[in-house]
Amino acid sequence: MYYKIRIDETGRNSPKDQAQRFNVIEECVNSLEDVKIFLINQYGKIPGKKNKIYIDDKNGKSKEVGFLHSFWNKDCSHNSKKWFQTDWITITEIHESPVLIN
Repeated sequence: MYYKIRIDETGRNSPKDQAQRFNVIEECVNSLEDVKIFLINQYGKIPGKKNKIYIDDKNGKSKEVGFLHSFWNKDCSHNSKKWFQTDWITITEIHESPVLIN
């Protein structure tokens, strides 16, 4: 068993504009403690989880699957203008089993 962290990075000129995904980060770690360390290294802290991500299951019930982290960002190396970034963060517990094909 291990954990997969997926961060879909989206950006827009202002919070009112439509967001566009510009990058996906995926990282696999061995423990929940490693998940926390990864998030702290990525953001400087563990992001608040008040803005939750939900999906509907096959019965139409909403299921919480992650959370959003939003902030103003700027690419200092290119002296770009600031953009409003929202990262869609999901953490999945992965169990793997070998499969044989006949």
